[in-house]
Amino acid sequence: MMRTLRSALVIARRDYVATVWSKTFIIFLLGPILPLLLGGVMGALASGEEQGQRRDAVALTVDADTALAIGKARAHLAARLGGDAVPVFVRAHPAPGQPSLGGSLDRPRLSGPPQALRDLGGPIGLILDQARGERALGSTALPPVDLQTAAIRPAPSASDRADVGRAAQFVLFFLTLLLAGLLISNLVEEKANKIIELLASAVPIDAIFAGKLLAMLGASLTGIAVWSSAAALGVTAFLPASVLPVPAIGWPLFLTLGLVYFVMLFLLWGALYLGIGAQAGSAREAQTLAMPLTLAQAFVFAIASAQAVHPDRPIALIAAIIPWSSPLAMMARAAILPELWPHLAALALQLATLLVAVRVGAALFRTNILKSGRPAGSPVGIARLFARRGE
Repeated sequence: MMRTLRSALVIARRDYVATVWSKTFIIFLLGPILPLLLGGVMGALASGEEQGQRRDAVALTVDADTALAIGKARAHLAARLGGDAVPVFVRAHPAPGQPSLGGSLDRPRLSGPPQALRDLGGPIGLILDQARGERALGSTALPPVDLQTAAIRPAPSASDRADVGRAAQFVLFFLTLLLAGLLISNLVEEKANKIIELLASAVPIDAIFAGKLLAMLGASLTGIAVWSSAAALGVTAFLPASVLPVPAIGWPLFLTLGLVYFVMLFLLWGALYLGIGAQAGSAREAQTLAMPLTLAQAFVFAIASAQAVHPDRPIALIAAIIPWSSPLAMMARAAILPELWPHLAALALQLATLLVAVRVGAALFRTNILKSGRPAGSPVGIARLFARRGE
């Protein structure tokens, strides 16, 4: 047992160093950032286009006194509501298709395309009401408003906490889907290079299975640490902390549980990927074998998120019991309900299932390796093997 454990740790260290200290891993770390940057740029361009369309100036064709009154009323409302809440006016002859405001304060006339009339009717009506009110009062001064910041932040609603739970579920699902599947590609590459057969002649096959699983987990946690740091910087810079709803169990414990549940979810799915992927002899076979597992992951995510808002309903309880969906379901529960004992029970069940999954996956792994006719676990030492390969 101790020999198997030591060998597994050596395999894990070897694979981890080879994975992390490579140019490919750096590109892999930058991969998720590129879609986010592209989405941000596209969102900014779309927002700028919408704002540009919305900020088309309204031509004023009224007399000078009326135009002055409308301009003052608009300035007062913009100071209270913000410049984007009220339209822009310009004293000019309207261009084709440009909305225009004519007539007088008592009998205004707004003309333009139908969509512009629907969008501008309410804001321009508010400006005209403000201008008529100031004319009636004989003053353009607005009474001051005493603004006070609330000292106590209101408690997040159930809907806000449910949104946090859904977001946590999606992050766990996305990371597991992205990272667990890499086990198969790494395994197929080493099988093609006969490295697996060399390792099998030096150490127990169960140690190879466990070592590769641990190595990919370590590489995944390294990637998550980098992405989380970048995300934390982005949230700190662009999103005030007061905007984020607090989960029912609090942020520190919620994030800790998220990390633990990711480890369990990754190991559970990784054991399946390694065990089934060991049967593949080529990259094409690996893709074919990985497809059912990917669909199964999506199906499990659908079950876990179906009743995320109601963690005590039957479907949510079933999702919490099934080990491969339990981490997802329990993250939603942690955001909504403050009880901690269900998480201890869920982790115990996941750990027991993980031990069985590792044994079954290692058995499948062993069966495939032994087909090659190579001896498993011969007395050749792992240090001698690496020395022979120049590592």
